[in-house]
Amino acid sequence: MSLAASVTRLLSERLGLSPDLLGFVVVERALDVVLGGAGSESRAERIAHLLQGQGKEWEMLVDEIIVPETWFFRGREPFQLLASYITEEWRPANPTGPLRVLCIPCASGEEPYSVAMTVLDAGLEADRIRIDAGDVSERALARARQGVYGKSSFREKSSHLGGAYFLRHPEGRQVRKEVAALVRFEKANLLDLSIYRQRAPYIAVFCRNALIYFEERARRKVIASLRDLLHEDGLLFTGHSELMAFLEAGYQQVDHPQSFACRKGGPLQGSIVIPQSRVATHVAPVPRAAGPAPAALKGGPTPPETEGLQSIFRRCQIATEAAATIPQVRKRRRIAPANTRKPVGMPHVTPHLPGIEEAGQLADRGELEAATAICGRLLAEGTQDPAVYSLLGVINESEGKLEIAENLFRKALFLDPRHYQSLVHMSLLCERHGDIDGSRLYRTRAGRVLPQQEGDREA
Repeated sequence: MSLAASVTRLLSERLGLSPDLLGFVVVERALDVVLGGAGSESRAERIAHLLQGQGKEWEMLVDEIIVPETWFFRGREPFQLLASYITEEWRPANPTGPLRVLCIPCASGEEPYSVAMTVLDAGLEADRIRIDAGDVSERALARARQGVYGKSSFREKSSHLGGAYFLRHPEGRQVRKEVAALVRFEKANLLDLSIYRQRAPYIAVFCRNALIYFEERARRKVIASLRDLLHEDGLLFTGHSELMAFLEAGYQQVDHPQSFACRKGGPLQGSIVIPQSRVATHVAPVPRAAGPAPAALKGGPTPPETEGLQSIFRRCQIATEAAATIPQVRKRRRIAPANTRKPVGMPHVTPHLPGIEEAGQLADRGELEAATAICGRLLAEGTQDPAVYSLLGVINESEGKLEIAENLFRKALFLDPRHYQSLVHMSLLCERHGDIDGSRLYRTRAGRVLPQQEGDREA
């Protein structure tokens, strides 16, 4: 057995990572970094440490394999749900005592710090907040403890990101000591959560965008372990591609748009539950028929167009009129003046029509039909913006229409091969279809694009 194969097997055994998703190319590249550095030990000694899963060589390998991708208030909705739950449910029932939250894997710390800021803004006293954060990467933990972040960590617009919680720093911003003191960072492995059992139960657990890289056996083990750590009335937040695995294991989804939250018991009580008439936001798996791929999914020089896309555009046109009235509806919620008659001779003012930014905001709030309508109007006007096709792709993906979503993302990438959001979603869709090589290819392309975009923003 080759060294790369042996190390891949060890990574699967120790960390639960899927060998198929890892791939020998990724492992071999990491081995080149680990074994190519300067040091007093021979190459044979370093290899021996690797195969034993010990020493600095193993730590370096894990750091190279585990590439964290996170930012402050990623997704926003999980934090909004957490704040509502604390203020409306948990705090009235628990006037004293600590609130415990677990974030694992915590990567470079943006998520647990976001939780701390959310809980503080919810009005909970600092001495009642206990946030545990664990990760297998020493490099990520070191950065988390330092609490210094550059532009790439601030991709969401949030009132939390001002001076109340951050200080200016030559490299960007630094989390204030008062906030950092609320989070305990520790080295931890999702396959062994024993250090957290004595501190359980946790009222909230964040385990997002990690299990998609795990093999099935390890994924089932982690889901069962997290159940033991979660309070009976607690919330578990996961990634949109991972939610189905929790539901299949007996968890129940919390009906809050884009939060991808679930819990062990029945539905949450109180006003934070969204009525069932709202659109469910998890992506339901769609069986993929065996045999050759449909013609619309085959590569080629022309943009993919299918009957599914045409039906989307028809739906868009039907709803366009409703979308155009959104600004007027919002204005009518205010108290109208007594005299609303238009003065004679007043010049005609063309009303502002919502664009792709407003469509994205509507989609974030779960108003998918209105967001679709805006995108339809933009396309009818001749817009060739990859962001429009990508947003339509996200909407259809959330509705379980995966083939239509895939075609929309392909259209976005035809217009802009470097469109980051479309690359990420295509990677996830390929993974769902079992196309591991395709998933890895899109993920690699996305990994190349992100640093370039960050460099452009800094310039």
